[in-house]
Amino acid sequence: METVFECRGLEKKYGSFTALRDLNMEIPKGAIYGFVGKNGAGKTTLIRCLCGLQQPTGGSYELMGCSYRDAGIRRVRRRLGAVVESPAIYKDMTARSNLIQQCLLLGLPDFDCVDELLRLVGLSDTGKKKAGKFSLGMRQRLGLAVALCGDPDFVILDEPTNGLDPQGIIEIRELILKLNREKGITFLISSHILDELARMATHYGFIDQGHLVRQMSAEELRKECRKAVRMKVSDTGKMARIFDEKGIEYKILDDNRADVYAELIISEIAKDFEKAGCSILTMEEKEESLEAFYLSLLGGNGDA
Repeated sequence: METVFECRGLEKKYGSFTALRDLNMEIPKGAIYGFVGKNGAGKTTLIRCLCGLQQPTGGSYELMGCSYRDAGIRRVRRRLGAVVESPAIYKDMTARSNLIQQCLLLGLPDFDCVDELLRLVGLSDTGKKKAGKFSLGMRQRLGLAVALCGDPDFVILDEPTNGLDPQGIIEIRELILKLNREKGITFLISSHILDELARMATHYGFIDQGHLVRQMSAEELRKECRKAVRMKVSDTGKMARIFDEKGIEYKILDDNRADVYAELIISEIAKDFEKAGCSILTMEEKEESLEAFYLSLLGGNGDA
């Protein structure tokens, strides 16, 4: 598997506080990698290390095949675009001037990409309006446009839909999917909006207390977030005996509720329950969401 980022035993300490510990992670080339964790879990610290804004205190990582210790890492990072924490924009400049400035910083030969980027992120009509007068959502769009200057191979987005209205969220999602599909850009996306992340991500990394707890593909996640029938019954003990006899997989949640992982023929099951003296109170289809999986994996306290 070809990767754009790979780290082994990565560590970052601030005095006695360890922000990253023994972190092992791989981001496949062409992936949309959803990075999930509570506030303070280490997401932004890793992103800052990856972008060269901070240096790790232990372990190693490679970016697009180049070790962060190699002299060539600066050249490799020119193929990286990022919006970290908040968009790095000049508030006293227009959207167009911000993109021209980024082109100059990257040493691009011309500004041909500027108008297309403004169109892509929906800022073509901002004219002479200064970025300091933009709404939070507009600044997020401009930050994304800045990250896309120079046609990067790898883009890092920290909360890309922050401040966007529902229509804006859809537009940014569709743009990310389009860039990934048509240009092959790899994305690392850290987001609190897990249901929205689930609409885009092809791979996931779950981080907690600076350590990567789980890494998986979207297909692996779908297999774990299986569809189930949530049943409420008068006695889960009697229900368990019925399903054990039939070889039906289930998970008891409490004295009256259970999830059943099978296609049930209601008429037959109802007869079995009646014979066993157990009543079926309610039945409903259920599919575990990314948010529910995250809570079960890392616990329900704190923010993603």
